[in-house]
Amino acid sequence: MNQSNNSIVGKVINSYRLLTKDGHISRRYVLKLLRDVSKNLLSKKLMDRTLALESNLYTKLECLEFEKVEMVKCPIIEFRMCRTLMKSKCKLPDPIFSRLGASITEIVSLDGMFELKLISAEQYRRNQKRKYSIDGEVYIYLAEDGHLYIPDEEIYSLNVTFMTLFPEEADECSECKKDNCKSGWDYPFIGSDKLDDVVFKEVLQILGSTYKATQEDQNPNGIEGN
Repeated sequence: MNQSNNSIVGKVINSYRLLTKDGHISRRYVLKLLRDVSKNLLSKKLMDRTLALESNLYTKLECLEFEKVEMVKCPIIEFRMCRTLMKSKCKLPDPIFSRLGASITEIVSLDGMFELKLISAEQYRRNQKRKYSIDGEVYIYLAEDGHLYIPDEEIYSLNVTFMTLFPEEADECSECKKDNCKSGWDYPFIGSDKLDDVVFKEVLQILGSTYKATQEDQNPNGIEGN
């Protein structure tokens, strides 16, 4: 799906009105439904690795800035003993998760010369106990608070490629795109080409069921008015 949020919401509303003759529906509500359904399907598809070639699903957050934080204030116990700790100034905007973890495909320096390895806090703790470490390997961790943390290295800016349904929020986090005046409605709707019909039909079904339930509540005895 390369169409904009504005375009796909308009199509859903037009189809909904043809089915129900109801002209009162929130555009934001429709977009939320579309995102919820798409997120659920994408999360499942990430497990079978069939989405790897659909580059339009991934957002590149450029120039994500980091700052030094005090180890004693770090929410990750394993990092409180590291030499230095960097924390992203912005939370990573709602990455899609599967049982394989967050849908982050790449975290690299701004010049692309080196890549950071995404690990868990537990993996970091085990690595610290090793007698020998891998030279040049830099670790990064996505915490439950939504921030990225870099232990033992001073890195102040990175590029992160990941899957999110909110690319507009990624641009807001980017120090490279602070002057972006693009409306959220003009951003592309993030969804797989393989799943676009399924998403569209499921959202229409939800809207239709809600409309039917509303009509029944307004007329519980099934008696039509004059």
